[in-house]
Amino acid sequence: MPPAARLLASLLTALLACSDAPDPTGLPEPLARHTVAAAPAPAAPAPAALPTRIDTCEQLATAAAVHPPDAAILLDLCPTTPTTPAILRHALLMVDSPAAAAALAPRLAGAPDLAGIARLVALDRSPLPAPVELPDPTSATVSPVTDLVLAAVQRAIVQQTESGLSQDQRTRATAYLARVHHEALLQLGLDHFSDAAIDHEPLPPLARVLAGRFLHFGRELCRMYWQRRVAGLEALFASTELALLRTVLALERSPHLADDALLAVEHQRTRRHLQASGVAERLARGGGDPARLLPLLHEFDRLFDHRFVELVFQRALFLAGEPPTPYGVAPVAELLRAALADRDLPEYTALLERRIDETRALDPAPPEQATRPLPPRIPLTWPEDQAIAELAATWLTTAGASEGLTRRHALARAALLLRERPDAARALLRRELAAGPARDPLRVGLLLDLLARLADESLSDLRLRVAAATATGDDAVRRGFALAARDARLLPR
Repeated sequence: MPPAARLLASLLTALLACSDAPDPTGLPEPLARHTVAAAPAPAAPAPAALPTRIDTCEQLATAAAVHPPDAAILLDLCPTTPTTPAILRHALLMVDSPAAAAALAPRLAGAPDLAGIARLVALDRSPLPAPVELPDPTSATVSPVTDLVLAAVQRAIVQQTESGLSQDQRTRATAYLARVHHEALLQLGLDHFSDAAIDHEPLPPLARVLAGRFLHFGRELCRMYWQRRVAGLEALFASTELALLRTVLALERSPHLADDALLAVEHQRTRRHLQASGVAERLARGGGDPARLLPLLHEFDRLFDHRFVELVFQRALFLAGEPPTPYGVAPVAELLRAALADRDLPEYTALLERRIDETRALDPAPPEQATRPLPPRIPLTWPEDQAIAELAATWLTTAGASEGLTRRHALARAALLLRERPDAARALLRRELAAGPARDPLRVGLLLDLLARLADESLSDLRLRVAAATATGDDAVRRGFALAARDARLLPR
């Protein structure tokens, strides 16, 4: 069963299993996002078209030609309905993992170009033997992704760690992998990677998966080439570095909460590479501008959301005293304390205070007050969590008033929407719990089941699960003790 079908089936099971139990007590207050400087409110972008009732597979096929989520749902709910290349492409864009790509690849047999991208994401093995020598990374044909290209990708991956190879061979293997993944990203036909693309729609799931791999191989190519120049790779190095900037700019105009581990790590590493000394001058010669990256506080927000908490401490406190214009220890310490409070991360408070004391004890000591203010946040281009939560609630309302295909489609749309925005799922659950006796137990059960698959074991998620508990069994007791222990800081995480 494809992953989307498994998710839908599990959510339907959760809906049927929920009961009309008494409402819990102790609902936590919603967490407020700390803002350093007021910014003009952005115009609220429309997160998606308003829910449209889908009653038949024919209607779903029509919608699938326009909306990628409907295309993914069509292949699960109406597997015998005829598809078009546009529908298959939309379904491919909703792939969010190698496992999902492997499940979808057989359905793309009639569209070899799309099937090649899916197989590349799935790390599918080519039936052809791997070449003894890799093609020239600067001139080889890498699109579309054929069995020949997949065989060369396998060989290049092996050469990353194979013994007995020269550094030049490893660099060329990395260059080949970077070029293959970059061109696969471009084959998606998205208008997100040009210099003019800023206010675009968020990147779809597949683009983010490919972007994570391209950032890894592309950054490695730039690092390896800069350490040891390899003849013939000059132009590829320059174009790859510029493509890294455009990819990070596209990622920073998209929500990051559903990023996989590779993308979360490589986004930060590539951003730091692009901000390194000398890179800006090279990018400027190619028409790039690292100053378009999101300001520093957005970087901290993303790292906090990905739980790279100590990395934020290190970077922020270094910038507090960085010459010639430091931010100052006191303003940075206040910012970090507020961020921990806003995100319900008290277990990191003691660590933060130690890091602040260590910073103040440096010789020479960094200035306590700033010589320049912290940069303000800027309005983001994607909808806020409350807007997504409202849209998901509308889909759930449609599901609650329907049956059959209409109900299953509306549930799947809500699930896919909230899968991409865990913050919206939490906001919607808080809203349901705040309704008290008027809450919908079926909707609460659905949201709990979804968050269980997205759980990051955060304290805020644990609070929600304890507040939503409808039983007094062993699981509820264990969660209650876990919450009390973590609130008392007996179990630091």
